[in-house]
Amino acid sequence: MGGFLKLKSHIQILIVVGICAAALGGLWYWYLSPMNETIAGQNRKVAELQDKVAKALLQKATFEQFKREAEALQVRLDELKQILPLDKETEQLLTQVQASAREAGLKIQLGVFRPLVDREAYTEWPLEMEVLGTYHNLGQFLERIRRLPRIVNIGKLRLTSRAAEGEAALTSSVGATYEATTFVYREEAPVATASTGAK
Repeated sequence: MGGFLKLKSHIQILIVVGICAAALGGLWYWYLSPMNETIAGQNRKVAELQDKVAKALLQKATFEQFKREAEALQVRLDELKQILPLDKETEQLLTQVQASAREAGLKIQLGVFRPLVDREAYTEWPLEMEVLGTYHNLGQFLERIRRLPRIVNIGKLRLTSRAAEGEAALTSSVGATYEATTFVYREEAPVATASTGAK
């Protein structure tokens, strides 16, 4: 220590600077450099996790969108099921058609179920009917059918004028044949055969 003090001041400064530089170099080599590598590694992991979180958030948003679309489609399907009856409700609906004819003042002469017609997602269930009445009665009947909550299509409508006298001329001046068709929604295999006679 005494020899160090005998050295010139600028040499003492250089020695002190050298010792400090060596100490800092050792500190950097043994402690700070590994810590920097650890920090860099942690930063890479953070970046990877942030990327995964961003992808997960995107997937969540996509899933939520699909979920909303599926819910909207389910609501639409439920609405369509209200319009297209299920098999078990079809006879009741066709009974309503016959009741609508009677309520409109038409006399039912014939009511016969026709064979089912299978389509891709639904089945057509036609009922052939023959009625007697007036043009006014027939117009009332068609208006009642239009107001039904379910789809009933009146097709193959044929009108014939009937020669009648007296009271019959007021109640049976027109004969009409038509096919009342309802459309049955099919979730499973369709019914193979239909009833052969109307109630």
